[in-house]
Amino acid sequence: MSGTLRHPAPDEHKEALARLFDRSAPTYEKVGVSHFDALGRQLVAEARVREGERVLDVGCGTGAVLVPAARAVGPSGSVTGIDLSAGMVERSRAAIAEEGLGNARALVADAETAHWQPGPPVDGTFDAVLAGISMFFFPHPRAATARYRRLLADGGRFAISWWGRQDERWNPVFAASAPYGGASSHRLPPDSPFRSVEDLHAMLSEEGFSSVDTVERTCVTRFRGPHQWWQWVWSTAGRQFWESVPEEAMADAVKAVEAELAGLRAPDGSLTSRNTVRFTVAEVAR
Repeated sequence: MSGTLRHPAPDEHKEALARLFDRSAPTYEKVGVSHFDALGRQLVAEARVREGERVLDVGCGTGAVLVPAARAVGPSGSVTGIDLSAGMVERSRAAIAEEGLGNARALVADAETAHWQPGPPVDGTFDAVLAGISMFFFPHPRAATARYRRLLADGGRFAISWWGRQDERWNPVFAASAPYGGASSHRLPPDSPFRSVEDLHAMLSEEGFSSVDTVERTCVTRFRGPHQWWQWVWSTAGRQFWESVPEEAMADAVKAVEAELAGLRAPDGSLTSRNTVRFTVAEVAR
């Protein structure tokens, strides 16, 4: 890491995050590499979303969770997706239209506070709140958790997907790039509950949830080669790191990473990453 990182104020952090995903929105999940759709379907299944339920999808992104949730609740249910990024919300709306889902909507709103106008949600509004690979971005995950607890009806579920153990084979790649940049939306603060399963379970229990459980699944992501990997990085929030690399250092940074990628390539030139995804489900007692 170069220099000393200044920790931005929460509002500044959120505005920067929204702009980051706005920049990613046009190519997000459009470079021939996809795993978020599968993870979204898995989260809906783990949350046991049922027909007729009312669901809130926080940090809805391009609709990876929103669309399968809307299918699961059927015409008698409803799904509301919220995201700070207008670009991502536009992608969710396009997915809703393409699927012909009359029971779903996507709104530009702060996923952490889950408040929007007109008609902000009242306590007990939802049967399930879902957060797919998003909540670790929030500056105040505990406050968000308390908010979701109030929004859930008795017997409601709060389901989160988040990254667990990362593929250690890729550590040299990230170590090679580290000296050249600083900013990273994926860097967890020291007090983040997403540092361990135990920390997250403790936070959920302290905020009034019961029957907290986490399961782990392996997420396999394949790239045709380094070129597609670079395309993918720049289509995700991972681009924030590379945007922080000074122009005069970019060539050296790319060269250092390319050298490490060469060691990961299979005989056919492809690259594979195997990471653990955790699915945590907590319930509101009846």
